[in-house]
Amino acid sequence: MSCFRINDIYDYIEGSLSPERREELERHLGVCPKCRRAVEERRSIAGAATSLPPFAVPDDFTDRVMARIAPAKIKSPAWLIILASASSLLALTAMIMIASGRSVLEIISGASHSLWEYVKSAALLIAKAVTLLSLAGKTIRPLLESIAKGLSLANSLVSPGLQFVLLGVMTALIISLALAARKKISLGDQP
Repeated sequence: MSCFRINDIYDYIEGSLSPERREELERHLGVCPKCRRAVEERRSIAGAATSLPPFAVPDDFTDRVMARIAPAKIKSPAWLIILASASSLLALTAMIMIASGRSVLEIISGASHSLWEYVKSAALLIAKAVTLLSLAGKTIRPLLESIAKGLSLANSLVSPGLQFVLLGVMTALIISLALAARKKISLGDQP
């Protein structure tokens, strides 16, 4: 006779086996010391577990655990950026052709000498723009995260009335800075 599966032993201890299966397992336990020892060990573990005091989980346990879990960071694959850049270049080329009213052959024959220079310059410009945007994103993101954390902390420390006053002062400051910058740009740095 072959030994029983561990699930059958647990079902036997819990009393959920059918009467026929229970009798078969009990006959097997009479001749198999290994299975008999397994039943005794699991019964002692089950008895020890039932003697433990009940464990109460705090009401805010789920919220505290979820607050500690960091959100998953999603990275854009490089091929997607390259594909977007290439499709933008293709769309720009199509718009130039439509706006000029000339065919592709006319544009190529009219600019065959400088076309290659334009393509190289455009590719270099696109590569620099992608690098610049990537670096700007890497620089600005931590800054925005720090500002958000700071605002969250300030929100918990400052009363709502004072928050409203601070929001008004900051809005006025930003508007005045924008107007001053506009005036300076329109005057062209004249003393």
